[in-house]
Amino acid sequence: MNADATEALVRGVLTIWNLEDPEIDPMREAVNQGHLHDVLNKLHEYFACRKTPGWWMSSEDKQNITEYIKQHCADELETVMKTANEVVEQTFLFRFPWDMERSIVSVTFDGEIDWCHIPDQDVEWAYMLNRHRYWVALGQAYAMTGDEKYAEVFCRQLENWIDRNPVPENPTTDTLTWRPIEAGLRSVNWIKAFRYIIGSPSLTPPLLAKALISLHEHGEYLAASFNSWKHISNWGVLETCGLYHIALFFPEFCKSARWRELGVERLKETARLQVMADGIHWEQSPTYHHEVLACYLDCVHLANLNVVELDGPFRQTVREMATASIYWAKPNHRQPMLGDSDDSDIRGILTYAAWLFGDSVLRYGGHAKPDYDNAWLMGMEGIREYEAMMPVEPPSKSRAFIHSGHYTMRTGWDEEALYLYFHCGPLGGGHGHADMLHIDLHAYGRDLLTDLGRYNYSDHTSLRKALKESSAHNTTVVDGIGFTGIKDTWSYDRIAGPLGCKWISRPDFDYVEGTHDGYLYGNEPLIPRRRIIFIKPYFWLLIDSLACLEQHTLTQYFHFPHPPGEVLMEADSMICRTNTHEEANLSIIPVNTENLCGEVGEGVMSREYNLLEPNSNAAYSKTGRGLISIMQVLYPHRPGETTSPRVRKVPVYRHTGERVHDGQAEACGVQLPGMEEEFILVVSHRPPSGHYDSYVVEGAQIFGEAVLLTLLGEQENVTVII
Repeated sequence: MNADATEALVRGVLTIWNLEDPEIDPMREAVNQGHLHDVLNKLHEYFACRKTPGWWMSSEDKQNITEYIKQHCADELETVMKTANEVVEQTFLFRFPWDMERSIVSVTFDGEIDWCHIPDQDVEWAYMLNRHRYWVALGQAYAMTGDEKYAEVFCRQLENWIDRNPVPENPTTDTLTWRPIEAGLRSVNWIKAFRYIIGSPSLTPPLLAKALISLHEHGEYLAASFNSWKHISNWGVLETCGLYHIALFFPEFCKSARWRELGVERLKETARLQVMADGIHWEQSPTYHHEVLACYLDCVHLANLNVVELDGPFRQTVREMATASIYWAKPNHRQPMLGDSDDSDIRGILTYAAWLFGDSVLRYGGHAKPDYDNAWLMGMEGIREYEAMMPVEPPSKSRAFIHSGHYTMRTGWDEEALYLYFHCGPLGGGHGHADMLHIDLHAYGRDLLTDLGRYNYSDHTSLRKALKESSAHNTTVVDGIGFTGIKDTWSYDRIAGPLGCKWISRPDFDYVEGTHDGYLYGNEPLIPRRRIIFIKPYFWLLIDSLACLEQHTLTQYFHFPHPPGEVLMEADSMICRTNTHEEANLSIIPVNTENLCGEVGEGVMSREYNLLEPNSNAAYSKTGRGLISIMQVLYPHRPGETTSPRVRKVPVYRHTGERVHDGQAEACGVQLPGMEEEFILVVSHRPPSGHYDSYVVEGAQIFGEAVLLTLLGEQENVTVII
């Protein structure tokens, strides 16, 4: 390096340094003596030895964590090493669990890396490239193996990126390399990578100085990028997490004290505005709920390391987000693919949260032992602390998130439990889908009804729009018109909103009901209504209805994770069954097939970004006027169980003897395989308002909007559900 370049680096370092910090005195003295190279050497020596919390790892720590990972995290270790070895060859494939936009086709650069490369018209690939998560893998590979090639590649790519991507004068989103969200994510990844690389000879004094100057530029950029939109967007959280990391890991910077204040202020404000009263992030996407939660947890961890106070309300909000995640998760520990979400395992995040808060209920939702990423975060002492915690089962099974509009029904907390998720809440912005009244169903260890995922954020593929449409969800549509109009990747023509929900949870049953305003715009305002009754621990009764004066068609859609050929519909009974050998299956059993049409089709689903697989779907429709009602029994079969329940339509009479019209009330009988007991469910299509709404079913007089009769021989038990 020539003298001018050395002098520029020295001046740059001294410009960003807190002049009141005594650590600068030896460097300033070297400048005064004209020994500029000594300044960079002293800087390097200082950072290689400093004991800033979370920065420095001893050789013993690295060795112990490596041994733990080899013993308990073999699959994750294989992924990290595979990624590190690919990056050495300048091959990039984004495959880590919480990479927001994963890729399935790798890209290799023969010469210099093109930091603005966009394969297959998907700009998200370039954004992922510039977040540099893969450099953390290089650092960890170096820490575990001691092989200098990993550190050398990190340092070479880092310097190349800094030299070729100067910071813009002002924050902008019109860039592939310096959007503020990338700057925030990148800052955290650089700092985590430096933790492992700091002792490498490849990290020369000049390069360290250059990297510190760049991190300071990142801090200034992030500090200046904030606005009112960021307060309410997940971008604001991810950016603030980066700023907070820079401020706490580099207290030597002259602006770090102010950045720390800004970070705390923005963390508190974003948590207050973005997290609803029930602990769910307002954007209604589990993936982004968990991205935000992960950032908040990192900030709590940093505050704990530095014995810095992050106020109680903020910590409580973060803890409530984690608690919500337990109830949201399916029995297989994975999040629903609601909105722009992937099929992701959330145990790692709950493991992190349980350890940070010392929460035994969160511990129940986490891993039995800390996973790969958490092992590095916690260290051996943290691993022992986590393993010493006793997991405590969550205090309730079913849960209503009334503010955000999410409802979960479950039979228990084991992996074989029955689970149904229901959504009747606000859209959630650009990451939201037309999924009002959507359900997911999971039972006996398998997904049986599912959201179809997001696939891609690019408008060049028609699938992006198709997977956001109403018909791509397990919900209802009127006259073939979606209740929320999808305009393009991020915008809508009109947006359906919830009109209200009812929720009741008892030991023997759960009940949920929802409606929306998605069809109030036409000449005849229409309000679809969905009611779900869970008779624990056996089956669900699904009732979809529409009151209308003119003729309309109500259509139900069901989407299965099963591939084509595994879903069949009987011509006469119109029972739709999945047929997977020795695994859990689902039967959808219509109560009344009169005027009902049904068909099975084929489609695609996307469990993760950029990944497609074939699946099956079914649609039921009924055309009419007055009251259109479609009533289905959803019965999950245990693996190997082939017999379906006996379902019959049961007549309903007024207490005065007249037969009740189906538009007023309907009833069905369900007798499960191998059981003598029969469940009679009576559903009134309007709340009872007088003595004339007292009905007689199977000889029992009842009064209620939804009533359960249990018949066993001469014994009869009546339960008013609502």
